[in-house]
Parts: sequence; structure tokens; C-alpha cells
Amino acid sequence: MAHAMPSWFGFLALEADLAMTFIDCARLHTNPGESANSVENARRALAEIQRSLVKPTARGLSMNEVSYLERRSGEIESALVALTRKSN
Repeated sequence: MAHAMPSWFGFLALEADLAMTFIDCARLHTNPGESANSVENARRALAEIQRSLVKPTARGLSMNEVSYLERRSGEIESALVALTRKSN
């Protein structure tokens, strides 16, 4: 039985979850290098979401999906700022 290809929105929703997981990992790492790698991975996931929000109709995203991704992007950005402040 073949599996259906996930939607672009589904991929981006997973990217948002993954970004938050990387942020959580960065908080828990005791090694600064590993923490920095996790932060960079979270930033890459956020960048992918933000690129898709530039032209959402080209990616087939609905208005509800765009709203959801904009909200998640804001959450990720806030978490990254808080993490950066904490580590300084």
C-alpha cells in the first residue's frame, strides 16, 4: 500500500515542531558547542517556514495554514530570543 505524499503545510508544521525541539535541546545541553548547533538547526527550520510564507499561494497554503505558521514562527522567534538572552 503506497503512502500519500504529505502536504507542504504538513512538512512546515513538522519543521515548526522540530524547531521547538531543537530549542528545548539547546536549553538542556551542557556543552556550548552542542547548544549552538541546536540553535542553528532551529534557525534553519524557522527560515524554511519563513521562506514559504513569502509567497504562500505558490506553496498551496490556505489562509488558515498561513495564520497557523505565522503564529508558530512568532513562538519560535520568541523562544530563540529568550534562549539567546539566557545564554549571554
